[in-house]
Amino acid sequence: MTTTDAVIAYDVTRSIVERGSIAMTGEVPGYAPYRGVDGRQYSPFGIAQSIWNVPFYVAGRRAADVMGGGKATAQTIPKAVVALGTVPAVALLAWVCFQIALALGAVPIAALRAVLLLIFGTSLWPYSGFGFNQPLTALFLWSAVFFAIDARTRYSGLVAGVCAGLAILTRHEMLIAAVLIGMYVAMRSWHKDRAFTALYAAGLLPMIAAWCWLNWWRFGHPFESGYFRDQTPGFGSSIWAGGAGLLLSPYASLIVYSPVVLLSVAGLRALWRRDRSATLLFATLFFGYFVFYASLGNWMGGRSYGPRYLVPLLPALVLPLAFWSPSRRWRYLVVGVATLSVLVQIPGVAVDYSKVRMESARAGETVAQDMRWGSMPLLLNARATVFNGHRAVRYLAGRDGAPSVAIGQNDLSTALSFSLDFWWLYLAYVGIIDRLTALVVALALAASAAVALRMAWVTASRASSVMSGERA
Repeated sequence: MTTTDAVIAYDVTRSIVERGSIAMTGEVPGYAPYRGVDGRQYSPFGIAQSIWNVPFYVAGRRAADVMGGGKATAQTIPKAVVALGTVPAVALLAWVCFQIALALGAVPIAALRAVLLLIFGTSLWPYSGFGFNQPLTALFLWSAVFFAIDARTRYSGLVAGVCAGLAILTRHEMLIAAVLIGMYVAMRSWHKDRAFTALYAAGLLPMIAAWCWLNWWRFGHPFESGYFRDQTPGFGSSIWAGGAGLLLSPYASLIVYSPVVLLSVAGLRALWRRDRSATLLFATLFFGYFVFYASLGNWMGGRSYGPRYLVPLLPALVLPLAFWSPSRRWRYLVVGVATLSVLVQIPGVAVDYSKVRMESARAGETVAQDMRWGSMPLLLNARATVFNGHRAVRYLAGRDGAPSVAIGQNDLSTALSFSLDFWWLYLAYVGIIDRLTALVVALALAASAAVALRMAWVTASRASSVMSGERA
């Protein structure tokens, strides 16, 4: 856990558990804009991420107590468990997106293919381990979309409103999405069941009220989250410069870091023929936020791996592929793009970019210099993956001894910057488990994933066959 966002969210989690407060536990240099009316510093980030972290922090603290090892273990283990807490959010997001595709009429196997491509072929995969709040935001946002689309009962509208409100409590700008989803709900239900729209509002408005109260209590104004005092976001910058950066820059190109979006136009066209209102919702969500983030001077998201701000919107571009059946001449191209999109994610998963970036910073590199193609995060991570991977293979094969790790130092993540970003390998390097146990754990995890994927594929294929038979 080396990114500022993740560290600050973790600090608030620790403050909630240990002090019953949402103020930060100490003074953070450079955080003067986030000083509250009571003189203490508060996180500008949404509170929901810190609350989500609470059970993982408690579990990590209990594990640290059992393991012993002194101050370093007591500090490191809870952080590691909290960092892993993003994985369940992404897993739940996968289920929600699968349900959205089914609700819109996709056959199960096509829905599964689209969801697998979303999770493993876009920046969602690397960001499942960074500790940023984008995956949790995506979970709440697309849960709201699902309940707005599904609408099996009136109370789905209530749940949709609550989920949209939770998204706002995770990232403040999700207020835009709440409005867009509300417009979608109103258009669909106005002539059929206006109570559905009322229930959406009933679920959303208390959450907005909680957000306003939280802002007022911390910073003295219901709409001041702390960001309006800060010059870092760079509100009102050139949309053209930001848009070009989000599409084509080496630092944050949507196309470079998630090539599968090159197929999105075909998917959206296919969805348009089936459900125009859902297509409009998907398109307005993505393009609305694309314009919003492009208008920020900090459109690249600081120390990020690809277009971090756009990660919660990726389902809008990938899920429609569940409704596209490419012709034979297109299939090889589709397979090639999908394969490339998965391969691009591997360096971001295998190595924590924030550590690679810190190494570059120590060498005098800056974010501005990362805008060169030769210093792009993808290339830096690919190099680190090859180097660290070779070292890990030699160690696990018994050809090299265990590297020396200063387990007593406070910043253990820095001490392990040479490692691939896998928890079982970290445990082996610091001597908590031996290399054989690490290999067994790695193989068990890989086998479990393969079995789960196989079961999901077979189940979806059978369900699709049954549906095809019923239609025939």
